[in-house]
Amino acid sequence: MNILRLNRADTVTLLNKGKDKRWIMDTETDGLEVRGNIPKNEAKYIGMMPYGSQFCLIIERRDFDDWGLRPIVEGLKLVGHNLRFDLHALRLKPRVTWQDTMVACYFNNTAGRKGMDHIARMYGWPKIKTPDLLKQGRIYDVPEPDLESYLADDCFITWRMAEVFQMDKCDFDYRVEKAVYEMERRGVRLLPNRLKKVRERLNILIDDADHALRCAGFDGEGNSPKQVGEWLVSKGRQLPKTPKGNISTSKLVLQKMADKGDELVGLILNWRRAVKLKSAFIDPLPKMAQNRLLYPQTNTTLTRTGRFSCSGPNLQQIPKRGALGKSIRSCMTSPNRTGVTACDFSQVELRVAASFAGEEVLLNAFHSGGDPHTEVAAKMLGKTPESITPDERFKAKAVNFGILNGMGAKRLAIELKSTYDEAKVFLNEYRRNLPRLNEWMEGVWREAEAYGIARTISGRTRPFLADEETRSAISVVVQGSAAELMRHSLVAVAEAGMEPILSVHDEVLISGTGEAEKLKETMEFAANNAYNDFNNITFTASADTGETWGDV
Repeated sequence: MNILRLNRADTVTLLNKGKDKRWIMDTETDGLEVRGNIPKNEAKYIGMMPYGSQFCLIIERRDFDDWGLRPIVEGLKLVGHNLRFDLHALRLKPRVTWQDTMVACYFNNTAGRKGMDHIARMYGWPKIKTPDLLKQGRIYDVPEPDLESYLADDCFITWRMAEVFQMDKCDFDYRVEKAVYEMERRGVRLLPNRLKKVRERLNILIDDADHALRCAGFDGEGNSPKQVGEWLVSKGRQLPKTPKGNISTSKLVLQKMADKGDELVGLILNWRRAVKLKSAFIDPLPKMAQNRLLYPQTNTTLTRTGRFSCSGPNLQQIPKRGALGKSIRSCMTSPNRTGVTACDFSQVELRVAASFAGEEVLLNAFHSGGDPHTEVAAKMLGKTPESITPDERFKAKAVNFGILNGMGAKRLAIELKSTYDEAKVFLNEYRRNLPRLNEWMEGVWREAEAYGIARTISGRTRPFLADEETRSAISVVVQGSAAELMRHSLVAVAEAGMEPILSVHDEVLISGTGEAEKLKETMEFAANNAYNDFNNITFTASADTGETWGDV
């Protein structure tokens, strides 16, 4: 690989000559925090390699800015590995949709490692090791020849991956990357005054919960499984043991006890819940804001099912229900403070499963506009939908959603606050009364066992190792296919000229309050026209507007 360092005129000439060609691009940065309007880190060196060539052009960041290269590069057909990171690091605004080898790698294997070094080893390609000083963010301490060679090698390995990964089959996912990149650039406005009030309220809750625990005789650390377990045992509680023989105080164990009216366990859970919200959101959010704007990262190539995840901060983890979760969401709004509009799909995963299975009980409920949980309960209990009680509907709902995540009788017993035997009977009745759904799920598991793979509706593949449990295959097919609909919806919203600022589970949040109906229609149209396989079901959504995220 030949390394080029050219003057301004020759660099401009070379880039302009390649306007109709693909260019491999990579950057070297002084750290990993590159998102936002005043990011902590940025790209310091840029590598540009004409696709299939044997040379790499190295450009220093100051030259990139001073020489006016930005508008030229923004018009090129770029190819990179995790290119969204590099675009943030350069603050580029590409006019052309780019290609990404990490996206293509993820499409083929959602469970596999996607780092460049790992892929190079897997294919037996020689690869220059990442300099240790670069890992530490000390980019200017790396000898320049070593840095240039490493950057050029990254570009060359990216080209080799692009040759292997059949890049064209991921054309739609590149549009997703563009929509997500623009969304990440906008950010979400944090409202400090509101957050301060939530902190004050939460501190009171924590103090009250702590005082109640002390009065009950607990003088340990509420997050210590050992101390909590020993205290509860000393109070006469019977707790299960972990595989290592320790007392288990997991959330599931304690929640089951609290649901049965155990007040001491309830005190522990209340304390833990409040402390977690404070440590996870209330305290770190102001430190993560840049000029009062948060720039969460949407991870499109991370989960094994194909769903998006969120980090830096993980806003997906803010509870959707409950006063505390709503109060935290009320501390966030659109970047320009014009309010927000949110739209989310109705029972999208259950509709996906009903469609795949051709389950008449569910399909009939959706087609008639009825409630699927009520209809399922009526079918199981031999009653009319009108006579189903809230408790009976709740139990059917728990199974409807839980069974799609591989939930067995043990977990269902916790959800239903029942015994294991009662949950097992309920689960068996569910399977008997929804035979097509049960048969379809069994078929998914058999295929995963036989062939070691599960696929979403788009073909996104999750391989299983020979000794790996395949119960999650249902989640891949159902959650992953629902996620494909969200990908189509997000792209449609962005390409319709609206401004998404968050994509959380089945919800898209945009800036402004004047496009609720347009947002709803756009998302529904995108989902209902994405795949012909879903022609026996209709996906519906609902939109709402408000001053903040918590108001919708």
